Order: sequence, then C-alpha cells, then structure tokens
Amino acid sequence: MALVDYLESSDSSEDEKLVTKNHNGQHTIQGSRKRKAEHNEEKEVHSAKAKPPPPLPASFHSLYATNVRTSTADDPSLHLGRTRQVPHTVGNWPTHVYLEWYPSQPELALLDSAIQKASQTTEPAGASIKIHDFLRSDLGAQLPLHVSLSAPLVLKTEQKELFENKINARLAHSHLKPFTVYVTKLDWAANHDKTRFFLVLKLSTPKDNELNELLAICNATADYFDLPRLYDDAEDHSPGIQSHLQSKTAHEVPDQSHAFHISIAWTLEGPDNRGRTKLLDLADDQLTGLKVSFSLLKLKIGNNVIDLPLAQH
Repeated sequence: MALVDYLESSDSSEDEKLVTKNHNGQHTIQGSRKRKAEHNEEKEVHSAKAKPPPPLPASFHSLYATNVRTSTADDPSLHLGRTRQVPHTVGNWPTHVYLEWYPSQPELALLDSAIQKASQTTEPAGASIKIHDFLRSDLGAQLPLHVSLSAPLVLKTEQKELFENKINARLAHSHLKPFTVYVTKLDWAANHDKTRFFLVLKLSTPKDNELNELLAICNATADYFDLPRLYDDAEDHSPGIQSHLQSKTAHEVPDQSHAFHISIAWTLEGPDNRGRTKLLDLADDQLTGLKVSFSLLKLKIGNNVIDLPLAQH
C-alpha cells in the first residue's frame, strides 16, 4: 500500500506538493495541490466587494418619508423660518400627490455643484442669500426629491380611503406606464404667497405626455372632493418668477408642460431679475442631460405614504 507524505518546503507560501512512495522506496510527485479553500474564500471576498448592493425597493423609502412632528403650532423657528402652508387641525389630513426621485451619487454631485453656483448669483450688494438644499437631512442622510402633481390638499378623516380609491381607479383606467423625463434648465420658482423661493430643475415633456395625464387624474380627483387644483392659472410665460403652487379651480386642464419641475433648494429671499438671468446660464450639458425615470405615483396622507404603481404592460 502506497504511503503519502508531503515534501518539505523552505517557503511556506509555496504550493504543497503531493507525493507517493512506490514499492522501491522512491518518491513520485503526483501533482500540485493548491490551498483551494483559502483561494476560494479570497475569491468570494473579492467577488462580494465588486458587486454593489441590490437597490432598496421603492416601498422602503416610503416607510421613512416623513419626520416626527415636533409641534402642532406654526413655529417658524423650528423650520428655518418657514411657515406651515396647511395649519394643523385635529381631524384634518394634509395630502399630497407626487412623483419621487432618488438621485444617484454622481447625480447628487451635479446637484450640489448647481446649488453652489446658484448661491453665487444671489448676492445683492455683496450680501449672500442663504440657500437651503433639499438633498440631505440635518444628519446628512439623502432625501428624496419630487415632482408635485397636486396642490396642498386637506382631507377629512372619513375622506381618506375614498380619495385613495378614486385616484387609484383613475390611474388604473389610464394605463399609464413608467416613463422618463430630462432636465432642461435651472430656474427659480415661488410658492403661491411668495414666502419661499425654490431653485428648480425644469423638465422635458415625456414621450406620451404622462405628466399632463397624471396632473389631469389628480385634478379630477381633487374636483370630486371640491379641493383646489394644481397649476390651473399657471399660464404665466413671462420672464419673471413662475408660481410654484397655484390652485384656482377650473373645468379643463390646459397643457402645463412648462410648469413641471423638481425643487432642489429653497430660500426665504427672492433673487432679483439679474440673479435669475445669471442662473439660466449656469446649467451645463451634464446637468441638462440628467435623466429621471418614474414607475410609481406617490400619495401622502398625513404621515402615511402609499405607492400606486404605473402599469407594467
């Protein structure tokens, strides 16, 4: 019976060689045996490092989409000088319909640069205007950005379920599929009472006019509950600051492609015309080439966020 032993090696890092003794006592090298276990473990570690983690499902972000309420009173000192658009009242539920976007890290870098450049255009008489971004929380966590598809709405408790059912039924009937838009330029927009001003990314019209179609769905649902519609009086094509949230009631929804946008920062002081003109020249090819895709409509009622998927077929 052949005996098996291992040749000694002066270098412990060399491969171990498997040998056998024949009947004459001579050693015969049968072949090299590599440390397969160690090699395979290293390979698995390197492979794991090379693969990026799988993306989080869209529903995960909805679980952490809102902050804990720190006060039921309107205290601007708690919110960097902002005032509450919808006063808190027991039994009333602030409601918003929108599309959500989580920029990638390279996209965030482009947005950071755009905000920094925009701040340099808002310096009247050498006094810099403070701009607050929407990209990250106070603790540095990335925040979602969005495209508004409804005005700020208020539902009664008994209306919550019916509102969700109505908008979901209209969305299903529309057969709208996931779609993509492109950033076209930077601009400034104001809220309806001009208490805040927003640095925004203006958006292209999607291939099948999905933004206007979704706006029509949201406005029709608002009509049913006698709530304000979004962008009904957004016909201002003048070079001045456009309205950020407009809500006069009308029977028909015109083409509002010029109004859709994504807000990336805000300020309490409005930029002057000179600053806005300078801003329009800031958008470079990288920024205007940004592509944003949507596959879900988001419905936020109070602190509850509901995902309404677009049609997949």
